[in-house]
Amino acid sequence: MDRGLATRALCLLLCASALDAVLAQMRYSVPEELEHGAFVGNIAEDLGLDVTKLSARRFRLVSGARRPYLEVNLENGILFVNEKIDREELCEQSPTCLLHLQVVIESPLELYRVEVEVLDVNDNSPAFPWSDFNLEIAESAAPGSRFPLESAQDPDAGSNSLRSYLLGANDHFALDTQTRNDGSKFAELVLEVPLDRENRKAHEMVLTALDGGSPERSGTAKITVTVLDANDNVPAFDRAVYRVTLVENAPRGTLVLKLNATDRDEGTNGEVSYSFSGHAPLKVRELFNVDSYTGEIRVKGVVDHEKAAVFELYVQAKDKGPSAVPVHSKVLVDVLDVNDNAPEVILTSVSTPVQEDAPPGTVIAVVSVMDRDAGDNGNVDCEVSGSVPFQLHSSFRNYYTLVTGQFLDRETVSEYNITLTARDSGSPSLSTRKTVLVQVSDVNDNPPRFAQPSYTVYVTENNAPGASICSVTAVDPDSNQNAYLSYSILDGQIQGMPVSTYVSINSDSGNIYALRSFDYEQLRNFQVRVHAQDAGFPPLGSNVTVNVFILDQNDNTPVIVSPSPRNGTAAVETVSRSADAGHLVAKITAADADAGQNSRLSYQLLQATDPGLFSVALYTGEIRVIRRFSDKDAARQRLVVLVKDNGQPPLTATVSVLLSVVDGVPESLSDFGDLALSPRSPSNLALYLIVSLSTVSLIFLLAIIALAAVKCYKDGDHGVSALGAACCGLEPDPPAEVLKKSNLNHLHVSSGAKVPTGCVESHAASALSQAYCYKVCLSPESAKSDFMFLKPCSPATPRNNADGGTWSARGRAQPANNGATTPSELKQPNTDMPLTKNQTSSLKSYNSFKMDGTLMRKALHTDPENFVTPAAGQYWTWGNHTRGSSTRTWTPCYTPTHQHTIQQPQPQQQQKHSGTHPNHHAQPDYQHNVYIPGTPSAHCTLRPCHRSSDLDVHNSFSTFGKKKRFISSYDPRDDMSTPEIINNDLYLDRRSRFLFFVLWGATWRAALSVTRYSIPEEMERGSAVANLAADLGLDVTGLAQREVKLDVFHSKKYLDVNKKTGELYIAEKIDREYLCPIKNAICYLKLDVVIKNPLRIFNIELEITDINDNAPHFRMDRIELDVSESAAPGERFSLPNAVDPDVGSNTVKTYRLSESEHFGIDIHAGSDGTKYVDLVLKKALDREAQAAHRLILTAIDGGAPTRSGTASIVVRVLDTNDNPPRFDRQLYSVDMSENSAIGTLVTKLNATDADEGPNADVAYSFTLYTSEKTQQMFDLNSNTGEITVKGTLDFEDMKIYEMHIEAKDNGPIPLTGQCRVTVLVTDMNDNYPEITVKSLKNTLKENVPVGTVIALVGISDRDTDDNGKVRLSMNRHMPFRLINSSDLHYELIVSEPLDRETVHEYEVNLVVTDSGTPPLSDNETITVHLLDVNDNAPTFPQSFYTIQVKENNAPGDLLSSLTAFDPDLHENQYLVYFIVEKEIANTSMSMLFSVNPENGNLYALKAFDYEIEKEFLFHIEARDSGVPPLCGNVTVHVVILDQNDNTPVIVSPWRAHGSVVEEKIPRSTDKGTLVAKVIAIDTDSFQNSRITYQFLQNTDATLFSLDQYNGEIRTTRMFSYRDARHQRLVVIAKDNGDPALSATVTIKLSTVETALKSYSDLIEEPLEYDIFSDLNLYLVIGLGSVSFLLLITILVTIVLKCQKPKPSKGAPPCRNSVISERNSTIADSTLVSNDAYWYSLFLAETRKGKLVVRQPVPKGSRYFVSSIPRSAGVTDTSDSAASTLQASTTTSSSSS
Repeated sequence: MDRGLATRALCLLLCASALDAVLAQMRYSVPEELEHGAFVGNIAEDLGLDVTKLSARRFRLVSGARRPYLEVNLENGILFVNEKIDREELCEQSPTCLLHLQVVIESPLELYRVEVEVLDVNDNSPAFPWSDFNLEIAESAAPGSRFPLESAQDPDAGSNSLRSYLLGANDHFALDTQTRNDGSKFAELVLEVPLDRENRKAHEMVLTALDGGSPERSGTAKITVTVLDANDNVPAFDRAVYRVTLVENAPRGTLVLKLNATDRDEGTNGEVSYSFSGHAPLKVRELFNVDSYTGEIRVKGVVDHEKAAVFELYVQAKDKGPSAVPVHSKVLVDVLDVNDNAPEVILTSVSTPVQEDAPPGTVIAVVSVMDRDAGDNGNVDCEVSGSVPFQLHSSFRNYYTLVTGQFLDRETVSEYNITLTARDSGSPSLSTRKTVLVQVSDVNDNPPRFAQPSYTVYVTENNAPGASICSVTAVDPDSNQNAYLSYSILDGQIQGMPVSTYVSINSDSGNIYALRSFDYEQLRNFQVRVHAQDAGFPPLGSNVTVNVFILDQNDNTPVIVSPSPRNGTAAVETVSRSADAGHLVAKITAADADAGQNSRLSYQLLQATDPGLFSVALYTGEIRVIRRFSDKDAARQRLVVLVKDNGQPPLTATVSVLLSVVDGVPESLSDFGDLALSPRSPSNLALYLIVSLSTVSLIFLLAIIALAAVKCYKDGDHGVSALGAACCGLEPDPPAEVLKKSNLNHLHVSSGAKVPTGCVESHAASALSQAYCYKVCLSPESAKSDFMFLKPCSPATPRNNADGGTWSARGRAQPANNGATTPSELKQPNTDMPLTKNQTSSLKSYNSFKMDGTLMRKALHTDPENFVTPAAGQYWTWGNHTRGSSTRTWTPCYTPTHQHTIQQPQPQQQQKHSGTHPNHHAQPDYQHNVYIPGTPSAHCTLRPCHRSSDLDVHNSFSTFGKKKRFISSYDPRDDMSTPEIINNDLYLDRRSRFLFFVLWGATWRAALSVTRYSIPEEMERGSAVANLAADLGLDVTGLAQREVKLDVFHSKKYLDVNKKTGELYIAEKIDREYLCPIKNAICYLKLDVVIKNPLRIFNIELEITDINDNAPHFRMDRIELDVSESAAPGERFSLPNAVDPDVGSNTVKTYRLSESEHFGIDIHAGSDGTKYVDLVLKKALDREAQAAHRLILTAIDGGAPTRSGTASIVVRVLDTNDNPPRFDRQLYSVDMSENSAIGTLVTKLNATDADEGPNADVAYSFTLYTSEKTQQMFDLNSNTGEITVKGTLDFEDMKIYEMHIEAKDNGPIPLTGQCRVTVLVTDMNDNYPEITVKSLKNTLKENVPVGTVIALVGISDRDTDDNGKVRLSMNRHMPFRLINSSDLHYELIVSEPLDRETVHEYEVNLVVTDSGTPPLSDNETITVHLLDVNDNAPTFPQSFYTIQVKENNAPGDLLSSLTAFDPDLHENQYLVYFIVEKEIANTSMSMLFSVNPENGNLYALKAFDYEIEKEFLFHIEARDSGVPPLCGNVTVHVVILDQNDNTPVIVSPWRAHGSVVEEKIPRSTDKGTLVAKVIAIDTDSFQNSRITYQFLQNTDATLFSLDQYNGEIRTTRMFSYRDARHQRLVVIAKDNGDPALSATVTIKLSTVETALKSYSDLIEEPLEYDIFSDLNLYLVIGLGSVSFLLLITILVTIVLKCQKPKPSKGAPPCRNSVISERNSTIADSTLVSNDAYWYSLFLAETRKGKLVVRQPVPKGSRYFVSSIPRSAGVTDTSDSAASTLQASTTTSSSSS
């Protein structure tokens, strides 16, 4: 052990010494692009290595490059090129390109560093980024301007890189080559000769880049210089003055002229825009528009020749370039006159409204016409358009009068729009239409008219009091007060009560309200007469009749008429038990006070003791027997019949009927109900039974005879004649009134004089679709026994009632029910109205009705405004289309001092029904409050008037927002004279008006002259103009009486006439400029003087002369001009002229400008005399010296005194780009840390430009002096000048960056400024240390010795100083450690023994950390895999296994799987299993068990038997396949489990060959006696051997018992005579296994008291008792008696059926039936069996009080054994239907 450690230590020392002797760095050089295999050097010879041992020492190269560029030949040690080297790809632009290699040699470990320098060759030509360069240079660029060009790129380095540039020959440009700080070169294009775009627009040159290699390489690019235009040309018009003609009123958009000005420049400098100059007046700008783009002058406003004949348009053209100078031109537009003035219609006087009774010829209005045109265009004709009852009378000089042509009717036309048409004689002719609105005032000449001649209203009974039942509507074609209607109800009587107690009406709306709830059964219909009266003077009125029909509602419950209950109990009826199916038992008769469908009754059976026994006819109420009675049916049947009408919802009533089933036996047999079968005295029982049957039969016979005698006695009292008269007599038909009052109002009954059969035709919508004839026989007992037999009769056509009870909409001659088409109608014979399904108080309305009887809904279409739908309780109203209505005027309530009589006309028909009315109003003695649903207030008080002369209507519910108070003036002294209407302006003096208009029309023919005056404007109010009366020759004293009227044709009344002096004076100050806004020489004011009595009209023309009352003013108080500072002296700028509303000499005369050294003015006149002024530049401008100039322009007129106006002129000097940008510093120096984040701000540049606007907008950019690498590292914001970090700054890559920045303005000829920015990069600890694994053994055996070297690791860091100092460590404890072999190399060795089973591999994490701040680290993971050594023996999970195996297993069954585990791998882990041999009872374990050698599965080779072998114990061994092999074993204990595989064996009682064991026992054995004992044994164990006993079969289960555990059979009771003589017991013995096994034994027990027949003889024999033979004689007697009684009962029933006797009241219901029918016997339990168990059933059921009957199955050997309950008697019918067995009686035959 010590020797091994010494050896390891020596080995480590040798390795350390070898690493310390690392050779110095070796260096080779090789040119790039060498082919594969090129020689580099003999590295083995240079390192002094033995070439023959290179392979054995695992000589290899480790390179940091991505590709294996170099390789070593291990046979000769030569270093050669393995892959072609591209220096540009490997080192890019680095001056020196080195390839670093490391040579690693093992045994011993040696490490060498090798550097291979890759030399550059000139294999790349210079290349430009683009083959074509486009430069844009303004033609105004000055010589010497420099333009940088894109640099060419050459990937080669040193002398092979780019050296110079060459430029092709040209006349304007030269080339200047510059060198950057990094040695790269770029070129600049220098302008030597100025450019002129108009001579040459583009220049093309070739730029060539040359490198310094040998041979020399070059690259070319094409340069295209585009000369940009400068705005050095002004636009020029093709003419200085344009003259065109234009028709007046030309439409908007009409082209007047298209200007044409051209500019030699291009682009925006050559684009010309047109506009009006400053000289263009505002009115010209309003009338014309100049398109700035096309130069088209178009009409913008309305050009009127009457306002101006010539227009002067001053236009200018200006290009869009900088410092644009406008040029001017003038356009003269001559306006051609056309007939463009339409005539004017002036209404001088209008008299409206006109009463509808005005006579023809009444003057309505005075009309005058005029036309501004002259000649034929001024001649005007006027006429009335359309067909109207008015005429236009012509007068001289365009004056007309409008008069009525015929009588007017306001109700036909309430107003007229009269159109007056004035047309001139021009070509084309123009016309004007004037509409005069003439309203016709109303006169009360129309009485109110109702919408219908009469109203028919249907109201459902039980309505709510106060509900609206209908609404009557009257229409009065008059208007206002004449059309306001008031409704009232005329007095009348309804069933002796005033009509006002039944209904009320809303006086405003006509809504009729029900004051009480109607009952259809008391009141079917009534009439109400409604009176409508207007409020005119005199008032007019009319009447209408409202027929109200009450509709039936289902509000009466059906009433049971028969059978009637007695003493509050259910009705009792009797029925014979022998009644056949269909026999009438009883008849239910009910009545309903309702009508129609509501009275249609239906019957149904609600409850019944036996629902299958009786049925009730749906419509007749007849109760009939469905089937024949059986002996099981109860003697008392209780029926509950439900009677239901057909209303919605239906109402019902119930009646209970108790039916007693009688069969002729008078006495009750209830005493036998509890009689039970006694087995101990059978002979006495049979005797008593026979005696009882005979007694009952005799009593029953006597009772039937007595009933027959009583019935015959009662029938004889009535006589034959009465019976015949009731059934077959010929009686007269009942009167129609009786039929009407009956409830069968839905039937039409036709009766004949000699036919006793009434044929009833049903027309109701019911299930009976055809007519039926009912034959009715009435007898004194018909209340209880009448019955109707239905038989069909021939169908007949439905007929109406004789009295016209069927209502028709069109008339009584048409059939009913011919108009109902709505889907929910129920057709009824007496009414044709549609009824909804729910029969509510309001009928459902439909969108359309196709019925003859139309609803009031038509009112909605004819007068939708007056149609009112009730808010609650909607009632439909029918109309009968009758013509004619009574007229009754409405009279207000007066309080006269004496009584008088007002006669009211009444129609003749109305007088017949209404009778005589009293002459005075009786004071009502009641006050009724009505609730109106849906109104805000629910009370309306009708208060009669007594002493007041007003009719007060205190109405608190809504009346459409109107609360009227009717007041009529009444004077008692006037008696019956017409009252006088006071303050009514509608009534005028017709005679005076007519005379006035006639005189006025007569004066129109007087000649009129035109009088002219002249006055200055602005005269004060009241100033006299002239004496108009004297000039017109009028009498001053009569002016006031003649109504002088002055009509001025203007919106203001400037003048008026003094009626006392006749002077025309100023009423309002006149402003000539307002009156005549157009500057015409003459301004006139026209007016007419109208004088009445007689009518005369004079025309006056007043000339208004101008005074200097307005000062000149400019359209804008502030005039702003933009003038470029580059404008040349002498340029002119148009200014807007001043405006003076005055005319002539009072208008503008001259202009004056304030003092200025730069500007002056030039004044010139237009063709119309208007003065215009231009601003002239005298001295050049400088914006930087003065940006704006403020001047004052004064306009002076020529009036006396003179007036003036001023305007401020602001001249803004526009900037030109004449100042370059300037930086605040020429050199910027910034320190930046390396690895600064992208976006970090480096510095912000600041360059300013003295110019403004776009000329001062500075844009920053890199110049070509900035290298591309610098531009990739930094980003320059062109707008803000911020320099930010764009790439990653690396101190190790570059320490200083230099940028050249250019600032350029945005002027048309941009100017630039430059500066330089230097960025110094400071170092940071930004390089992570690196780990390089030089040599690695990643696979080791787990028994490798401690100290074995696993890997050689090298570390490095690009940083320097402390940032470059690194150390290597492991981050967690492992069986390895690091040894520092040299400065930057470490050895990884094994420090502890290894175990693969514990850890099969190691992840050695090496961490290298530098000493920077903060320190940086890197890690490298080395994975070491351990190889397995066979050092672990197999082990089982358990040292002892117990395996349980069920017996009777199949040979080859898998018992268990014994798996051992070996932590080794591969062959060391592969295990083999075998059984260690051991003999038990001379039997080897391998003969009983086997084990699978591969997986350890243990199998059984035989089937085990628990009863023979119970357990086994042996060993199993597992052995691996390692060298040497290792093994392990385990003990196996196999336990055999018992199974239930043995059947119990019956030991006692013993039997031979499975035969039946026979035992005999005495019949007198007591209860609990041991009869036999069954003993069985089982060879199994535990639960499988536990045996239980039970009966499998037993003749009588109640006779014997079997103990479950000991098998003892004992008697449970004593034997009886019913018990069979032979008892067969089958006992089963069953063990407790799963599944259980069993054995059976059959024991036949025979009782030994009397000799009996064998069991097999009883199989086919009927049921017998021991005493059966002794009863034969008694049974024959009993059967004979019962048969006799049955015959007698049938005879009596037939007699009763024919005689229909009254059923006996005292006969008790029969409890037992003497009739037994075999096929009707119903049993509560039936057993079908083919064995002998029926005997034991018989004994068991008889003990329970039941009878047992056995019947053979037809065509079979089996029997029906039925047990029938023996009831104690028949119970009364309960609410729920009882079962058949509960209601059945005990039959006599069953007891036998």
